[in-house]
Amino acid sequence: MNSLPIEAKLDVLKCLDFNQLFSFKQTNFYFLNLINKYKEELALIKFSYLSIIEEDRELHSYEIIEIESGIFDISLNDNILKKWQAAIDKSIPLFLHNFESNKKFIVCLEKKLWFGVDNINPRYHFLNLPNIPKNIEEMIVIRCWLEQLFSCSFDYAVLYHVVFNPEMIDLLFDNDKTIPTQFHLQSPVLIAGNNLFEDVFNFALNHLSISSFIKISLNEVNISEQHIDILFNILVNEGKKLSQIRLEGSKLMKLHDLIIKYVTTSIDCSKVVDFIALDHVPNFKLGEKRKKFEITKFGVFEVTSYEVANIYNPQVRFSSENVRNLTFIKRIY
Repeated sequence: MNSLPIEAKLDVLKCLDFNQLFSFKQTNFYFLNLINKYKEELALIKFSYLSIIEEDRELHSYEIIEIESGIFDISLNDNILKKWQAAIDKSIPLFLHNFESNKKFIVCLEKKLWFGVDNINPRYHFLNLPNIPKNIEEMIVIRCWLEQLFSCSFDYAVLYHVVFNPEMIDLLFDNDKTIPTQFHLQSPVLIAGNNLFEDVFNFALNHLSISSFIKISLNEVNISEQHIDILFNILVNEGKKLSQIRLEGSKLMKLHDLIIKYVTTSIDCSKVVDFIALDHVPNFKLGEKRKKFEITKFGVFEVTSYEVANIYNPQVRFSSENVRNLTFIKRIY
């Protein structure tokens, strides 16, 4: 195996499933780095659901993952050890949340099951990681298991008032370019609160790889002008990271108007999110000038829509559609 060219080694590795890859990369640092470098081309273990739940929640049909099973040797230099010890001394947590400070959380992984009398496989897999690491050994545990989670894919995720701490992730991986520090999710749902607002978006922008769309609930956020400014800057600048997003919350009408004005008057709209859904936005005022409204039917519901073109490049167009106080801003190709 060692004498084979890189292309041949990759062909061999592509024949392995995730568990085999996991065992193989623990044999030495060369294969660990090789698999990490090309992990996007190799097998990902698939789960249907990812969540972070309270430690005392009752669930049936589960197994607790043995922490030791995911630990492997990693190279730590003095600089990293110094940073890790500083994080330990400051009690930097693995999770950020809106609950009481002593609340403990576990990572919950759910697999799809074929239900039947002969099915004895557990539905849930619990990963009980140190919430606030107390020593270097616990930092290594978190570091190794996060790397395993980054090598998985999830159909759905719901993070209710809790997210992984981006600061902790950055500390643990210390800008290691060989390991993409992102969770692979199809359709995540994040619920924010007043104290978690910026942390939720920081986590979503920097540590989620989303194949479909993301929904973020702001229903429990008292949305201010500052919140609107933050949301606006994300929606017009982070289209490369978030191609489709739905925001739930009140007081989003101003955000809608700011985006429409931006895509109409900005010189560069290339970074704008392609698909934006905003909840609780009332129907348009049909008397507005300079807008040609179209009213159609979607089942039993009435859809009001109009299009806008950029004043500098008329080929850049967006539509705005409203149905039952849900408004969609979409790039037109």
